[in-house]
Amino acid sequence: MSKELEVTIQGQYPLAAALTLPNGRDEKFPLVVMVHGSGPIDRDSNAKGMPMNIFKELTELVVAERFASIRYDKRGVGASKGDYYEMGVYDLIDDARAVLEFAKNHPNIDSENVILLGHSEGCIIAPYVYEQVPVHAMILLAGTAEPLPETTKWQREEIMKDLRSVKGFQGWLLRLLKVEKKITKMNDDLFKLLQESDDPVIKYKGKKINAKWNRETSQFDVSKPLQKVTCPVLAITGTKDVNVKVGDLEKIKALVQGECETHIIQDMTHMLRKTDVEYSMSKIMNQNKKSLKQPVDPELKDKIVKWLRNWKTRQINSDQKVMLVK
Repeated sequence: MSKELEVTIQGQYPLAAALTLPNGRDEKFPLVVMVHGSGPIDRDSNAKGMPMNIFKELTELVVAERFASIRYDKRGVGASKGDYYEMGVYDLIDDARAVLEFAKNHPNIDSENVILLGHSEGCIIAPYVYEQVPVHAMILLAGTAEPLPETTKWQREEIMKDLRSVKGFQGWLLRLLKVEKKITKMNDDLFKLLQESDDPVIKYKGKKINAKWNRETSQFDVSKPLQKVTCPVLAITGTKDVNVKVGDLEKIKALVQGECETHIIQDMTHMLRKTDVEYSMSKIMNQNKKSLKQPVDPELKDKIVKWLRNWKTRQINSDQKVMLVK
């Protein structure tokens, strides 16, 4: 059982959030602050046509372990004010910090036991937030450990590799239509437009593009703030994740200064669900929406629960030692 409170956090714009507390009278609970992946995502990790429900499910998970949780609608999404398309990466960091500071000051929160949990882009935002407001642990799900331009370059190369591997008539047609060259030209044209503009939003081929966010991503190298992380870290990625490199788990472990536990989950995708589809960017991306009919992977949940229990036990033992010293 739990109690969910609707709260509004005053950042640059008012952010709508849900603070979920385990049942308990006059208690202070350890806290998990959930930081989104990319896109126009609400507090539950849902976007239009893409109901991931990741943070909804993980909230139920952590609350069952007697942790409070706070999750929020991104700026300009759901009940939060502002314009999503005008937001940049620094704005995302500011908003996550505002949510963290709000929750830490709530009377039912133990401000000495706070965890940042990031998924995807949230694994980049969380270490930058940590630089400004240190927390006591971090969970990084499907994260990266390199400059964002390197990750996006790798993603493009994977797409091209897929295109070149298509056989038969379909492959012949792709080559005839010069699809690979057209994709490359489209990326180059968009990059040029972004660099030539100072506007937060531009239109490209009739679609709104969050230009400010795209320009700022080129400046971000998460390996730098990761080197300043001294708290315990849990990092998990799946072998079927085509958005980030599974090898970055070992980079995260090498970069952070605190204890770091890592896990590779077989067949898990960036959506935190498993698939039996072969490793191929196009095939897995096409499968993603269908996979969302399933809940978040039970093996992932099990690893998070075990880590939270161990972390809480260490915190209790540490507090008891301090009391004995006093």
